[in-house]
Amino acid sequence: MLGIVDRIEDGKIAVIRIRGGGELVIPVANLPLEIYEGACIDIVMSLDKKVEKLQKKKIKNLQAELLKKNAQKK
Repeated sequence: MLGIVDRIEDGKIAVIRIRGGGELVIPVANLPLEIYEGACIDIVMSLDKKVEKLQKKKIKNLQAELLKKNAQKK
């Protein structure tokens, strides 16, 4: 996926216009290279199943905690 850095706001946030439509708003600190307005960048995304599994577990635990609290109120 190709994108062009449209602007950098306050030196902290990069707004990247995606070729074909849409935009990404990313903290500059998360970009692995020196970035500047007008830079053409190749954006590569991949799934991280390990992090996904941890997130699902965290959500499941939070749901259980909320249900437990709700049951105690009744």
